[in-house]
Order: sequence, then structure tokens, then C-alpha cells
Amino acid sequence: MALQYEHMNPLEGLLQICDQIDALQSSKIEGKQSAADLITTRQQISTLRENIYSQLPAGAEHSTASELDDHQLLLLAILFRRRLSGDDRMIDGGSLTGLLATAGFERSKSLEFLSANETLRSKGWLHAQAQAHVCDPIDTWFAPTNAALSLFWASKSPDAQDVSLVNGENVLRPYRDQEEFLWDLYGWRNQCMARAESLFPSDLPSGAPSPQFRILRQTARNTLTTIRGRLAITPGAEHFQIESFRRKHKLSLDHLLVVVHLMFSELVEGEPFISAIECLRVVSETRRDLFSRRNLVSPGGRLRRSGIVLDSGQNELGKALATDLTLADWVSENLVSGIDTPLKFDDQEFDDFIQGNDN
Repeated sequence: MALQYEHMNPLEGLLQICDQIDALQSSKIEGKQSAADLITTRQQISTLRENIYSQLPAGAEHSTASELDDHQLLLLAILFRRRLSGDDRMIDGGSLTGLLATAGFERSKSLEFLSANETLRSKGWLHAQAQAHVCDPIDTWFAPTNAALSLFWASKSPDAQDVSLVNGENVLRPYRDQEEFLWDLYGWRNQCMARAESLFPSDLPSGAPSPQFRILRQTARNTLTTIRGRLAITPGAEHFQIESFRRKHKLSLDHLLVVVHLMFSELVEGEPFISAIECLRVVSETRRDLFSRRNLVSPGGRLRRSGIVLDSGQNELGKALATDLTLADWVSENLVSGIDTPLKFDDQEFDDFIQGNDN
């Protein structure tokens, strides 16, 4: 199905195309690639310049971005999508050119763009890590620089507190500590809950998503984009307890959303047990996700298999998802450890405190 760009935020459209490229690559490896889906995706990619790149709010703020062609921008977009999904590992040139080949770009041209003397590396769009005695760039490992990631971030954050004014322009602000990051995750989780209520409305006879669904979905995506962007520019963010925990247990952002949903349900709302179906709805961005993401909360999924998430043990029906879930105590303790440090004031809070206006 072709993307309806006129009804879609440019970044959402770009991320959806990157999702399609990744899905097509996986299908190819499994020998199940659809020729029709491949043709449709490549047709969409041919319109990226007009329908997406020209509308990205941050693109106009980078004078050197005009030097990048569609091939190079898609390469950076694929890396941005990986970072946004929580995968901050470097990717080798061979895998990256394979994805671009699925998108319809010649491998030889992709390898040329990844060469040390070409624009992406020489102008600071890519970090490269080459090993001794390997073929550069096919065996070189790549990651996007902050400049590359900022091409796709909105120039103005959804929350004014997330940005600072630098040389007259709004830019993302680093996190001052992991508690601030934790409460941002709380806000994102609440937006995902609102998205779920809109995706599966109980008051519409048709059962179709409510009219507000697309806006709520984009709001949640924008918030996640901002969170990941702020993390990327925060010194030492990799040592935040939640980030360390996520990396240690190899959790995707969907896994993380289930974890924080259960954590805040217990700590803020006083509900330690939440149904597996509700957790599945919270991570669903489409109605199809309700079927395709079942493994996230199933007994064989990583969260329950590893003991991060426990079931209530009161599953009388014997069905995998007919149970209530709770976060293991050791996980809750791990995620909030290190937050009991002296309170940090920002300038306004400090002034209020000194003047006796802080309650």
C-alpha cells in the first residue's frame, strides 16, 4: 500500500519507509520477499526528496545538508531509525549496503559513499571504526554523528523545557540527571496509553481507531524522538540505570515500554498487576501489532523468560495471555537505584527557593 504523505508527518513517513526496507531485507533472508512490496517501496523511495526530505524541519538548518543526495540521506535515515529504535550498536558496511540495495541503490555506489574520502565521512556525518587488515569500507563499522541524527529531529521540541536557545536557535538540551530521563519516560508511557485507548476505542461501533488516533500516535513518536535525541547528547547517559539495564538484557524499546508501564503502574498508580493484554495494547502502534507483537508479553518472550516480568500465577484458563503481569522487585530496585542523590535545582527553582517561594 502506498503511503498517504498528505496525512502523515514527514518523519513518520520516513520511519515507515525505513521499517519497510528492514522488513523486506528480513523477508529476503528468509526467502519470503514479496515482489509487489519491493516495487511499492522503491516507488515510495523515489519520491522521498519531494515528499519527505524537503519537509523535514531540521533539514533547512544545516547548510551542508544540501550537498547530500537522496541515496546518502536514506543511508543516514536508516541509521537514525536504528538509533531511535534503541539500537546504538555500529553497523558494518556490508549490512548497510545490503539494506540500501533492497531500497534499489547499487552496492558499488553505496560503498563509494562510505569511503573515507567521501562526503559522509569527510564532512562529519558518519563515525567509522575500521579494523586492521580488513576491506574498507565493507568491513568497516559505522554510526551516525550527532549532526547526522539532528537532521531528522524536529527543530522545536514538543516541550519547551527540552530545548535551549543557542545563537538564536532552539536545540535539544541534554538531561541533567537520570531522574529527569525517568520522568520523560513516564510522559511517553502516558502518551502511549492514550494512543492505545484511541486505537482500540470502546465507544465506536465500527471498532476503527478514533479520529484522534493519528495525532496521538505522532505525539508519542515525537516524544520518543526527543528522548532518544537528548540521550544521544547527554554525557554519560549510557550509565543511566535504565539504559544500562536495557543494554545488559538486550531489550528493545517495546520491551522497555512494557517495563516502564508496569513500573509506573505500581509506583504512581498503586496497581502492581496489569493484564498482559493491556501491556500488549500499550506497545501497539497499529491494530495488526496486537497480533504480531504477542511474543513481547508471552511466557516464551524475553521479559517473562528472564524473570524481569512475572505473572500472577492465577491463570485458571491456561491461556498464555490470560494473566496479570507485574515487574519483579529486583528490577524495580535496579531501575531507580542511583536516583536518591541530592536534589539538583535549575536556575528558576534555585531563585524561588532563595526567595522563599518554593513549596
